[in-house]
Amino acid sequence: MTELRDEIIKKAFLQFLNRGYKACSLKDLEQATGLTKGAFYYYFKDKKEILEAGMERYFGVMKEESDGDLERVASLREYIDLVIRNKEESADLSQRVFGCFVLEVLFFQLVLEVAVLFPAFRERIYTLSKRRLAHWEYIILKAKRNGEIRETLDTSVLARNLMSVSSSMLNIELEQANFQYVFSDMRMQFEQYYMLVKK
Repeated sequence: MTELRDEIIKKAFLQFLNRGYKACSLKDLEQATGLTKGAFYYYFKDKKEILEAGMERYFGVMKEESDGDLERVASLREYIDLVIRNKEESADLSQRVFGCFVLEVLFFQLVLEVAVLFPAFRERIYTLSKRRLAHWEYIILKAKRNGEIRETLDTSVLARNLMSVSSSMLNIELEQANFQYVFSDMRMQFEQYYMLVKK
């Protein structure tokens, strides 16, 4: 029974990500899972409950940099490597949980779409985004103090640009993604930024 419930969550969540919550009818979910309306209502009281379960699972696969990581990392280059490693780990977890890599930007869009239904999820991504930006700003200031990058750079602008690189996997399709290429491309983008800002 638990396996079927998990399968419903996985397949329904991917439908919500690809089509949007409002555009996804119960009929669409039935087709995606091969189940009947009765089977859905046996496990979930409504579409909202399925979505909530999927969003909680996604939050569970996100690997973030900790405050301790910031203290241990000695350079901007090291921090970039850490961010990429964490993104790769999140991709692996996502693959195991959902059967494919879930683009973070699609998840954030979905949370914003359903913010009225789930204000706590919206607050979580808002807090997460603020924390990520603060981490980038901290590591950039550290890199400036250590003489790794030019001191004249605008910390806030550079932090926003670098943060956007780590979620810029917009040019791929979920089912056809070659994730080694995606992370290689991300690393290349970070490298380009790094070459522009280093002393």
